[in-house]
Amino acid sequence: MTARARSALLDAEHIVGYTTYVELLPDEITEGADDIYNTPMCGEVSRTEEAIDRALAGNDVAIIGSGDPNVYALAGLALEIIESKGATATMLDFDVVPGVPAAQSCAARVGAPLVNDTVSISLSDHLTDMPTIESRLHAAAKEGFTITIYNPWSRKRRDNYEKCCEILLEHRDPETPVGVVHAAGREDEQVEIVELGELPELGETDLVDMTTTLLVGNEDTYVWDDRMVTPRGYETKYDY
Repeated sequence: MTARARSALLDAEHIVGYTTYVELLPDEITEGADDIYNTPMCGEVSRTEEAIDRALAGNDVAIIGSGDPNVYALAGLALEIIESKGATATMLDFDVVPGVPAAQSCAARVGAPLVNDTVSISLSDHLTDMPTIESRLHAAAKEGFTITIYNPWSRKRRDNYEKCCEILLEHRDPETPVGVVHAAGREDEQVEIVELGELPELGETDLVDMTTTLLVGNEDTYVWDDRMVTPRGYETKYDY
């Protein structure tokens, strides 16, 4: 959590969020709020509407999420709902407080895998259909981007993970390094660096689930001293 995010939450009268994320908040934040409203998975629209209604009623409201509000999160939905209610962001003094995206926090745990051009792709087909996800995977893997895979696995969509592995292996060497970060920053955090060819079998383990982020290297990525390194290109311009 950034200092600015902590300050915003401490100032908020009402905190709204996914139940699991609320439970991760420090006591100083939850104890200082006048009210906390949380909903389980798939309650994004209802809780965001609730947050906007509370803000329209004159309350200082914070909507929480994991990572950054602009990365597979609720900043866009909140603005859409404000617009749908005939209000404006200016009217509500609406502010998006940046956080630390999983791609960056997880990359830091395995070294420097994302230093050059990179993309993020979620395997969740709840809001984006799988043919679109597959097309994006093909494009990113073919063009040599390093790739952060969000939401790689759930009990309901095992096939998406398997298809992702198939597409990546179609375009990349099976020895390509991949960082696997499970539950980053939490008590049960696990961090491993594996080869791309090992990913299919990892789907059968507890290491890969909805709290896991995969960091897929490109043709330039290598492992040194138990850390992933993707050169930025300095080695072609400078002697060191």
